[in-house]
Amino acid sequence: MTEPSSPSPVDPPARRRPSRAQVAAALVLVLAAGLVAALAWDDARVHRESAQQARRAGELSREVAAARAERDRLGNQVGALQADNGRLQDAARSPTLTMWNACSGPCVIGPNAVRVGSVPDTFQLLLTFTADVPVHAYVFTFHQWTQYDRCGFDVGCVTGAYQAYDPATSVDTTFAEAEGCSGYVWVLRSDRDGTITPNVRVRYQPASSPTGVCASG
Repeated sequence: MTEPSSPSPVDPPARRRPSRAQVAAALVLVLAAGLVAALAWDDARVHRESAQQARRAGELSREVAAARAERDRLGNQVGALQADNGRLQDAARSPTLTMWNACSGPCVIGPNAVRVGSVPDTFQLLLTFTADVPVHAYVFTFHQWTQYDRCGFDVGCVTGAYQAYDPATSVDTTFAEAEGCSGYVWVLRSDRDGTITPNVRVRYQPASSPTGVCASG
């Protein structure tokens, strides 16, 4: 008896190779994905750099503001120092000095208690005082002072022109005729007994030529 023959094996279906179009499409997709990833990474990097630059710009802005504030402060200091320097130079060129030969504080004054002092050459006389009684103030030449003293402080004996100030309880005046002349004295006197507080000063201010009685002599 003849055995039946076994069926012959079936060959597997042949695989189809991707077409060129499919390969190209896949390649395009890969390239697109890579490009998107690169763009995303570059965008993140740009954002980080932008944030860093913004922070740096803020720091620089604060530094600039601080530098400007320091510049303004130093400018103000320089201006104040220049002003002080100008005042010191003026004071050095024309110093003002206090005279103590009248009295150094409140002192008596009256018909028989005059206050007198000389006016130094090349100086202005800054005659200032306060009193509780009206006070006469005079600036005499040396000769006029001897007349005034010899007559018992009677101004009627004084000849020639002289500087006289109206009786007052407060005077603040400047006499400049001694800037080029050593020939004057100042006198304070009251018709009534009282108390006076003089603040007599002199300011160095030399004239370029004789002044006052020295110019007419």
